[in-house]
Amino acid sequence: MGTTDLKTIVYRGGVVRFRIPADWEEEYESAGGGTFYAPGDETGTLRLNLTTFCAPQGKILSAGDAVGFLSTSASEYGVSVQTLRPGIAMIRYDLPSKDRGHALMIRYWQIAQVVAPDHVRQSLFSYTVLAKRLDDWLLRHEMDLLEREISVAEFAPVLGETPRAK
Repeated sequence: MGTTDLKTIVYRGGVVRFRIPADWEEEYESAGGGTFYAPGDETGTLRLNLTTFCAPQGKILSAGDAVGFLSTSASEYGVSVQTLRPGIAMIRYDLPSKDRGHALMIRYWQIAQVVAPDHVRQSLFSYTVLAKRLDDWLLRHEMDLLEREISVAEFAPVLGETPRAK
């Protein structure tokens, strides 16, 4: 299997940085998320949406609160919370769906990041594919690549600022 050329997405000025295949298209909503996909028919679609939550007044968050933030969703979907780095945790789950009579599978990567002292930023990545493609080895390769790249995504350490370039 060959290597895939990748490009870095600097999402919303660097709030999130991650890589996707270099030939993928990018679309951004003015006040919403981003959409990324390979050219062609029957390709998957990766979406990213960010939400920032403020802790109750007077509560100071610690790195461990990222796991706690995801615990209800993890329980709902029957998955475990994975700590990626201090203050950053993730859950991954798959949900079936339908669109215009087509069976779909949507994989979600829900990432919580504690932004001290009192915020949690949620990055919700989703990848939608036709369910009939689930046995396709190219799709499995693409899903593995997305899993790897989303797991090592970089997140701005504070509100309103971007991470330092490497």
